[in-house]
Amino acid sequence: MLNEKFLVRFITFAPFLVIPLITIIISVLSIQHNQEILDQSLQNIRERLISEQQKSIVSKVNMAIELITYQRSTIEQRLQTKVKDRVDRAYDIAQSIYVQNRGKKNDGEIQSMIIDALRPMVWNKGESFIFILDKSGTFALAPEYLRHLEGESIIDFKDVTGRFVIREEIKLVSTKGDGYLWDTFTRPGYDRSIQFKQMAYVKNFGHFNWYLGSSEYLDTTTKEIEKSSIDILRHINQKGSEYFFIIDTKGNSILHPNQRELENTNLLKGEHADVVSDFLEKARTHSSEFSEYQWKNPSNGKTETKLSYVQTIPNSDWIIGTGFYTDEIDRAVGVKKQKLLALYENEFKKIILFSVFFLLVSLMVSFYISYRLKRHFELLHGDIERHNLELSELNASLEEKIATRTEELKIAHDEMEKLAMTDTLTGIHNRYAFFTMLGMEQEKTDRYKEQFSLIMFDLDNFKKINDTYGHDIGDTVLIEVVKRVGVCLRKSDVFGRVGGEEFMILLPHTDIQTAGEIAERIRHYVSQTPIEPMGTVTISIGVVEYSEQVSLESLIKRSDIALYQAKESGKNKVIIG
Repeated sequence: MLNEKFLVRFITFAPFLVIPLITIIISVLSIQHNQEILDQSLQNIRERLISEQQKSIVSKVNMAIELITYQRSTIEQRLQTKVKDRVDRAYDIAQSIYVQNRGKKNDGEIQSMIIDALRPMVWNKGESFIFILDKSGTFALAPEYLRHLEGESIIDFKDVTGRFVIREEIKLVSTKGDGYLWDTFTRPGYDRSIQFKQMAYVKNFGHFNWYLGSSEYLDTTTKEIEKSSIDILRHINQKGSEYFFIIDTKGNSILHPNQRELENTNLLKGEHADVVSDFLEKARTHSSEFSEYQWKNPSNGKTETKLSYVQTIPNSDWIIGTGFYTDEIDRAVGVKKQKLLALYENEFKKIILFSVFFLLVSLMVSFYISYRLKRHFELLHGDIERHNLELSELNASLEEKIATRTEELKIAHDEMEKLAMTDTLTGIHNRYAFFTMLGMEQEKTDRYKEQFSLIMFDLDNFKKINDTYGHDIGDTVLIEVVKRVGVCLRKSDVFGRVGGEEFMILLPHTDIQTAGEIAERIRHYVSQTPIEPMGTVTISIGVVEYSEQVSLESLIKRSDIALYQAKESGKNKVIIG
């Protein structure tokens, strides 16, 4: 009897404990699961952003090194073109004078007219000039500082290495008509112990037994190339969002992004000597590590932690680098954290509300079940199985509702993950999502021997739009441009924002010709209709095709270089790299 009473009480009160307890446990587990997702997301944001920024910095430095290395590789070609153009112009002038005066004046008069016409043709403050000799080695036209040798033979003239350069010139024009020679000389106004290589171009005139020539020091063209490279990087520095600095192996500043007055000064003697020494050591050892130090942030005037990456430019004493402030990453992390926390708080409130609701429902159901069980248990033991079946059905209903809520929580979690992969301004893929999908496309392409192309573009003069109309208008322009580009894309194409005004488009199963046509269509459609209030907005585009087993870093660099070429050649263009 006592056991029956205990059993009745147990059966009466058990639902009050079991059903609400299950509801509470499931709710707690759901809250803990969402908390774990939030904690993991918050922990990975900063590491991921730092890693992405470091990869971007390394890519930019390597791109700049490739640019400068390419510029240097063209020195000899530019030097040849320069001296040949000078001699060809002089030859045309001399030939014209000869043809116009032949038969009207004697040879001496014509020769004097040609010499007078070509004497003013000097360059580089008189270091380069047009000279005329006859094939016996006699000077007909000499530079100002050798004018006293005109009319005299210099057939036995030697350069500093002991070569009979005049004899070599005569042999060249006599056998081939024209050609190039390298020689070595000291230079007026320079230390006589220093020798300079010089390229000369000579051409047979065909009259008076003459030949014409001109030359230029290799050092002069090299400095012009270096200045051109620095001008390109200085233009990049002026964009604000990107910059480069260059020092030499002695610590002298060649290019400084923010303080141009520091250029041509030795930074080892300044307040940041330790930082510069660390740069020099990492460049010397070709280290891939970043330097960490404190530096004033020009955007806010505060001293903040900075990470910089440097590398030596091959075959030079230049060291190039760039970097970023970790505090700016932390500020971006803070913004993302606030958004994630807001989402989490919203989901937490929903879970609590549903938990309370289900708890109340379970209590009501438990009360009903307990009441019915207590009333009928003593009357008929057979009804216990029926009531137990009802209880099982009710439990199954609750479990189904809980399963439904669990699925809703999973959907909410998926939405949170989608938000983390989407650019909040334009609604397209963000940088992390785009490069993830680009990596997957590369693996698929290599596996199945397929092909894809990559488009990189950014808005022309976007900084001017922001400065003139404000960042809110700038954001509106970005959103409108993204809409217009989206109209030109296929469902299989992947569109992502990888920087402030910089975008990339992945074109699966697309060769470079088709990609170029798509890029041209995009460029035309963007600029076709003005955007108020600033009017026509244009973009510059670089297009490349993926080659099997080529690294994504190299592919992106090529697209970036093509984009820069589009910018440098006038903007609002498509360049296929």
